[in-house]
Amino acid sequence: MVGPEGIRSRREFAEALTGVRVGVGLTVRQVAVRAGAGGAHSTVGDWFSGRGLPSTSSRDLLVRVLRACGVVEAGPWLEAWQRVRLVPGPRPGGVEPYRGLASFDAEHAEWFFGREALTAELVACVRADVEAGGGIRLVVGASGSGKSSLLRAGLVPAMSPEWTIRVMAPGPRPVEELERAGEARVLVVDQFEELFTAGADDLGQRAFVEALRERADAGAVVVIGLRADFYGQALSHPELVAAVRSDQLAVGPMTRAELRRAIVEPARRAGFEVDDGLVEVLLVEAAPQAREAAVLPLLSHVLYATWRHSTDRRLTVADYRRVGGVHEAVAATADDIYESLDEPRRELTRRLFLSLVSVAPDIADTRRRVDRAELVGDVPGAAEVLDRFVAQRLVTADEDSVRLGHEALLWAWPLLRGWLDNDRASLVVGRRLGEAAAAWHHENRDPTALYRGTRLAVAEEWVDNGGVPGVLAAEFLRLSVDRERAERQAARRRTRRLRRFVAGLLVLVLLTAAAVAFALDGQRVIRDQRDTALAGKVANEAVRLRAADPASAAHLALASYRVASTVESRSALLSTSGTPYARRLTDHTGSVRATTFTADGTVLATASLDGTIRLWEATDPHHPASSAVVTAHTDGVTSLAVGDGLLVSGGADRAARLWDIGDPRRPRSLGVAAGHEKGVTSVALGGHVLATGSHDGTVRLWDVTDPLSPKGFGVLERREGTVRAVFSPDGRTLAVTGADGVVALWDLTDPAAPRGPVRLTGHTDRVLGAAFSPDGTMLASGSFDNTVRLWDVASGTALGVLTGHGGGVAAIAFGPDGHTVATGSYDLGVALWDVSDPATPSAPVTLAGHAGTVYGLAFGPDGRVLASGSDDGTARLWDLRQPVLAGNNAEVNAVAFSPDGRTLVGGSYRTSRVWDVTDPHAVSPRSTLVGHTDGVLAAVFAPGGTLLATASLDGTVRLWDLRTATSSATVEVGAGNLFAAAFSPDGRTLAVAGEAREVHLLDVSDPSHPEQVGLLSGHTGAVSAVAFAPDGRTLATASRDRTVRLWDVAGRTTAAEVADDAKAVAFAPDGRTLATGGADHSVRLRDVGDPTRPPRVLVGHTDSVAAVAFSPDGRTLASGSGDHTARLWDVASGAAVASLSGHTDAVYAVAFAPDGRTLATGGDDATVRLWDTDVDRVASRVCVMADPPLDRAAWDRHFPNVGYRPPCP
Repeated sequence: MVGPEGIRSRREFAEALTGVRVGVGLTVRQVAVRAGAGGAHSTVGDWFSGRGLPSTSSRDLLVRVLRACGVVEAGPWLEAWQRVRLVPGPRPGGVEPYRGLASFDAEHAEWFFGREALTAELVACVRADVEAGGGIRLVVGASGSGKSSLLRAGLVPAMSPEWTIRVMAPGPRPVEELERAGEARVLVVDQFEELFTAGADDLGQRAFVEALRERADAGAVVVIGLRADFYGQALSHPELVAAVRSDQLAVGPMTRAELRRAIVEPARRAGFEVDDGLVEVLLVEAAPQAREAAVLPLLSHVLYATWRHSTDRRLTVADYRRVGGVHEAVAATADDIYESLDEPRRELTRRLFLSLVSVAPDIADTRRRVDRAELVGDVPGAAEVLDRFVAQRLVTADEDSVRLGHEALLWAWPLLRGWLDNDRASLVVGRRLGEAAAAWHHENRDPTALYRGTRLAVAEEWVDNGGVPGVLAAEFLRLSVDRERAERQAARRRTRRLRRFVAGLLVLVLLTAAAVAFALDGQRVIRDQRDTALAGKVANEAVRLRAADPASAAHLALASYRVASTVESRSALLSTSGTPYARRLTDHTGSVRATTFTADGTVLATASLDGTIRLWEATDPHHPASSAVVTAHTDGVTSLAVGDGLLVSGGADRAARLWDIGDPRRPRSLGVAAGHEKGVTSVALGGHVLATGSHDGTVRLWDVTDPLSPKGFGVLERREGTVRAVFSPDGRTLAVTGADGVVALWDLTDPAAPRGPVRLTGHTDRVLGAAFSPDGTMLASGSFDNTVRLWDVASGTALGVLTGHGGGVAAIAFGPDGHTVATGSYDLGVALWDVSDPATPSAPVTLAGHAGTVYGLAFGPDGRVLASGSDDGTARLWDLRQPVLAGNNAEVNAVAFSPDGRTLVGGSYRTSRVWDVTDPHAVSPRSTLVGHTDGVLAAVFAPGGTLLATASLDGTVRLWDLRTATSSATVEVGAGNLFAAAFSPDGRTLAVAGEAREVHLLDVSDPSHPEQVGLLSGHTGAVSAVAFAPDGRTLATASRDRTVRLWDVAGRTTAAEVADDAKAVAFAPDGRTLATGGADHSVRLRDVGDPTRPPRVLVGHTDSVAAVAFSPDGRTLASGSGDHTARLWDVASGAAVASLSGHTDAVYAVAFAPDGRTLATGGDDATVRLWDTDVDRVASRVCVMADPPLDRAAWDRHFPNVGYRPPCP
């Protein structure tokens, strides 16, 4: 048997580890128990079998396992472990289906999938350009969007059979590179941003662009690939403006279908398969998002890493998780290499990578191409370190040059990001020195190009402080020093007066002292800049992560805010208040397949494929405590059911087991129901009857009157494939679901003589489960066809269909209120649906966070908590007293708080929902106002708080008495749609406006008999917004005629008119300021006393502003926009306070609660969200509700070289 020093492969590691275990006579389970990981014996078993390797986070467990096996000195084993972690699994044939961080070239065209449509569009454009006699065409996209691959593996192979085509990148000497490329009918200039980052001076930039223009004029087609954030620099060249205006192609995120092809097809061509489960996980985690254009290189790398680490011809979720997932795989690969190096080589790594990045104070960081000899030189170990990163495609190298595999590495590897942020000022000096040396060498080493004076002093100080120049730069600096020294000596010889020399020396001393003081102050500035940069980076990471893992995102946002209070960190933190998140339970070591609560909600049970059942004390769902672990099953546990102190579990060991959990700290084993030929898939209790479903296609019934000795009634039903069963609450009806897509209802009033079944058909794929409503009248069934179907149990008729999941529905649960349905899916999401009206169910609220299929769901008895179990090995407890209010079946156009702050109304299509928001963290639905026949665009409260007015596209205004939720009057106003309404401060007058271009004034002193008392005419377009001033004498209106008017209400005349293409208006509480939100994406603050004065303009939104509202104290303004965000502004300074993100579509309505600390927003995603605008309160809530905060190790990963500041003191 080979010793640890000789281990070179995973197989050898497993064999050697097994050897020491066998040597001490222990089983795998015994080793796991002695190592304090009895619940993780399957994971430890994978280490011995060779199916898996310890992850970085399992290092301490590996040491304990070694000690349990009698190993005294773990050091050699840890070195072997680190060594083999970098060795991929065996790969047959040398065919590599994925490129990692490297872009595709023409020779990789057969592996380039997903961009076929865009390639065809680009080829058609270039062909048209060729036929038109040449031109310049821009291909623009964010870093990581796939521009280079599109050009090199898409365009070039498609065009080269017809025309001569050349590909180049500008580099530091772009004109020379152009000449080297030679003549071509089609010239592709990839990485055009190098023109601005690789060191070319202004003259060289202009000459290059002019040369491109000359080629285009001579008949060539020049195709330029440009990173979107260098758009401005490109526009500074007039020769490119025409191409920007008309001849450009935007490279956006891939669609789900395109991503699927990019994932599956390369593997298929190479003879591999990608598990459907992994495809679904990747589609969710790499879903196109505006903030994640650079997800493609990360996806490519994780696929490459997963493929290399898989051990057969199938890529699985387990392989994927082993390498770290989309957003962690790059960092995991880089960290693995870095951690395997000794300290000198780690420092060498830092220097090498910093040399590969171009840093400048006025442009974004970019990778740079560096001469290999210049980079490596004669430094011992440099070539070896470089080759380690090249082998994993984090760095690419050819015979002459080296560069980072992709710019995504600049932000995907936190360690590199930290190096850059900490050494930014130094890197600028080093970069400029390198560029100067290259220019000097290019100019035949002209002595006049050497450094002198201040530039030389700065460069020397950089070296003294640890800067390491390349070979050429070192020679350049040495000759510069020699030249300056010679000049100084000559000057001294010419000097006649000693006093001048002394005075010069004194000046030098004073300058040195000033420099020292300046440096000390500069260090503080640099430290603050570093903290601000890191806080912004982590805040953006939190925003990106929120959709997939809101709890982790909340803690990242909090940590970011603790480092630096910036707009970005405040935005990320406050946005967590509008997103549901959960407490994670991470004790299981395998897929969590079932969750259930006891009737009183004090105990939660979870079941896992790790073979255990865990019982949790769940009185406080934010702080659940483990009560007991049950391990009697000999294989994975798949299902659970509870009833009257009894717990039933079904397992892959073909048995159902019964437990007494009267004392959940000491569960007691009772009887076993065995008889299935394959694993048990479901268990259901109906009084004293137990139903079990199985992979063997049968449902069996058992009498468990004596739980110590279950007695079989026999087989109820037999089908082909897997079946599952669930009882109605009264235990009289059993629903059986199966692989044939049919739901069967059995009458088990007499279990010894079942009647039925009634067969329910409609699903188009296998049915994975079902759930009854609490009153037993409705059944919900979930299928692999991605839908949930609702059925009337009595008649067997279909009531409605829930659509929206992107994968099969694997779990269903009804809430105790009877109208909430929770579903879990292969798309990794949990969705909450309001099925009060089954025919028109509401759009779902999605609970995100799981990283695997959701198999288990259970509501607590009060409906405030939902437990979910997932293939990611975790259970989660969701607090459903959440900030996202669903129930609307269409967009929410209006939100309004009652004056006492206890009631919130949201106006949607035909209806208005009313909620009790006395406690914003325990919101409950109160009623639904029905009567309008089209969308409700305005909802406003009268000052008394019981009268509500709604205005609709159906052309009517309705007045509602909220004490009875009834309409007291309906008024048809003018002709056409109504868009806006506002009560006067005294509540006696209601202003209503819309398509008819007029404002109607209604006297609502008697709400049952409103009367029109006035008309404000003058606008020449529809009136989209109205607002009364606090004194009631002035009314503001915004119109589609692109004006805002102030009206004298008493005189019915226009007091002022200003040009403003506004969609929303609001008065400040003091009446002195009018806010308008406009189609030009801006918010304007006008002086009501002199509205013609130029307004203050607040800029930040990236789409039309649809709503504005002042806080009650007038210090904060909220705005809602088509860019999916609501923003908070400081009224006094006009500065942005925060941007609230969470809505998935346009935000149409905003309203502050009377206390000023809660903001309600409504939007096109059919939800109302409640946001806490108090940063400290949000921070406290994150500490109480979400998972444990960042520990010191996690802090150091995200904030390198920043002292640990506990996020939750």
